[in-house]
Amino acid sequence: MDNLPLVLYGYLAQAVGAVLLAAVLEAFHRHYRRAFLRHWAWSWWGFCIYLSGGTVSLLLASHLEPWALPRVLTSAISLAGGYGQLVLVLFGTWEVATGQTIPAPRVRRFLAVVAGLALVSVLLTLPLPPHLRLMVRVGGRCLLAALAFLAASYLVFRRGGRPLGVGRRVLGTAFLLYGLEYLHYTVTAYLEAATGRTFNHLPFMTLTDLLLQTTIGLGMVIRLLEEERKQLLAASEQIEHLAYHDALTGLPNRNLFLDHLRLALALATREGRQVAVLFLDLDRFKTINDSLGHASGDELLRTVADRLRACLRLGDTVARLGGDEFTVLLPEVTAEHDAVLVAEKLLERIRQPMILQTREIVVTGSIGLSRFPRDGDAPEELVKKADVAMYQAKQVGRDGYQVYAPSMDADALERLSLENDLRRALVNEELCLYYQPILDSHSGRIEAVEALLRWRHPVRGLMGPSEFLWLAEQSGLINPIDFWALRTACREVGGWLRDGLDVRVTVNLSARPFQQPDLIDRVQNVLEETGFPAQLLELEITETLAMQNAEVSLAVLRSLKDLGVRIAIDDFGTGYSSLSYLRTFPIDTLKIDESFVRSLNVGDVRAEIPAAMIALAHSLEIRVVGEGVEEEVQWLILREQGCDEVQGFLFSRPIPGEDCRELILRQKVGEKIEPAQAVAAG
Repeated sequence: MDNLPLVLYGYLAQAVGAVLLAAVLEAFHRHYRRAFLRHWAWSWWGFCIYLSGGTVSLLLASHLEPWALPRVLTSAISLAGGYGQLVLVLFGTWEVATGQTIPAPRVRRFLAVVAGLALVSVLLTLPLPPHLRLMVRVGGRCLLAALAFLAASYLVFRRGGRPLGVGRRVLGTAFLLYGLEYLHYTVTAYLEAATGRTFNHLPFMTLTDLLLQTTIGLGMVIRLLEEERKQLLAASEQIEHLAYHDALTGLPNRNLFLDHLRLALALATREGRQVAVLFLDLDRFKTINDSLGHASGDELLRTVADRLRACLRLGDTVARLGGDEFTVLLPEVTAEHDAVLVAEKLLERIRQPMILQTREIVVTGSIGLSRFPRDGDAPEELVKKADVAMYQAKQVGRDGYQVYAPSMDADALERLSLENDLRRALVNEELCLYYQPILDSHSGRIEAVEALLRWRHPVRGLMGPSEFLWLAEQSGLINPIDFWALRTACREVGGWLRDGLDVRVTVNLSARPFQQPDLIDRVQNVLEETGFPAQLLELEITETLAMQNAEVSLAVLRSLKDLGVRIAIDDFGTGYSSLSYLRTFPIDTLKIDESFVRSLNVGDVRAEIPAAMIALAHSLEIRVVGEGVEEEVQWLILREQGCDEVQGFLFSRPIPGEDCRELILRQKVGEKIEPAQAVAAG
């Protein structure tokens, strides 16, 4: 071959270019964790193998017979790389075009098949004359490449209904031209074999090859960036929507309800109208939720929300405050009787039977009613008094309504008794910490634990935080309790560190301590007193708390970061997060609220929300924890979506410190902790 040096130079130049493109796409894949990037990167590695193998084969041709083992193996490896490149290009392009991920086992099976085909084609062409052997191997691969790149171009362009971005235009056009060039190579190869004519321009086509390969690589990168931008915009829109709407039911949330109530009160004051607020709580919802499961509980809540919507007038507002609590705003009522009629209508509609898991379920509700201006003139006050009336409705038999009266505040005596007990709890050392492991979603290794407060009440028994922390916040006891929990967690987990167990600890920080001016000094004192490493302490605040006063929160969070402490945002997606602040806050971890995690196994549209949150967080270099994981399918989906860590009952319930230490120790010595075992440990 007269042009052998030029051919070899062209092969090596293209191989170097393929390595660079593969390295760039591998780097993007490590950052964005998109499956199509891995396949595209591997396709360039396959092309590099094809070119390198072809170079070696040409050099060996003058020294060894065609059937010599080194030549056979080199040719087979080269051709396998060439075939593999085409398969991987098509796989990656299919994933981008359809949004569907091809399972890794299927990819491996395809690659094994094409490697076998490459070996068979090499062995079958050994008896042929050299020029025919080269034509069949190289010409056949060129024909397949032409078909593959033309198909890839079709996949890029075929997605109708969406505007063609720059990335799609560049990538689709480059695939098309590259496919046509390979078609040209195929035709010339067969003409050379048929006529014996030599096409001297072919070695100089290397420059065209390099240009098109570079354009394809550039198109792949631009296509990736367009996909990421699209996901970020979608995540931004979803989060902005979640700021004022409940993710489960689509109803307005507390923020939007209070906004509507403020506006209604202003108009009613000006026009001399009355306004009514109804507070609805489902009766015995926890029993249904625990017996039928969270999925059925969510379905029940959605059904109730739909029924409430259907009962109200156009100008009325129904909202979900959280759990099984709903509020209704009636901005125009002429008399109390009008609001009572609405309450009766809602209760009648709610108690109609519904089907859950093939069972007929009858649900009832209790409603409290407050009125403007008789019961107050502030939105929060009216909601609170409607809540008080609702509890009175439950006390008198449920499935009914009560209109607020000042005498209903008598239950404050019970709260006072519990508050006195809580004050003594700190002195009598009745508080304790339980720990829930947080695991790496891929390896299953316990990376951290979350410290959760418990109260060993001498009469009521073991009480969870939801049973008394609300009272601690109202009474101001939350400050000493929070710092007791912080100090205790650092001391107990610090002991584990000295035993060689390397884990982070996450401690919840409530609103009042977070807003105290001496917060930074107190955290620093705890770290110095216990000797706990700051980088292993993660302070967790809710999304709503962070955004209450964003500028102040930013200053506090930055001061905490200066101590070396990690920052986590809990219940992400349930409050209001301006993306500009999310980019500014020094956040290390976002914890996806369990309501979104539960949606992953019911097949509704909300299942896409965690993926959008994870994409958004990773674009800001923030780690993501999925909390409330109770089923294996939720764990697998979160892991596939790129979630970094998970926690929930699937792995372990909150357990006493010594039991948690033992669980981590067992894992450290090599015992594999399966999900079912971890739950049993709790």
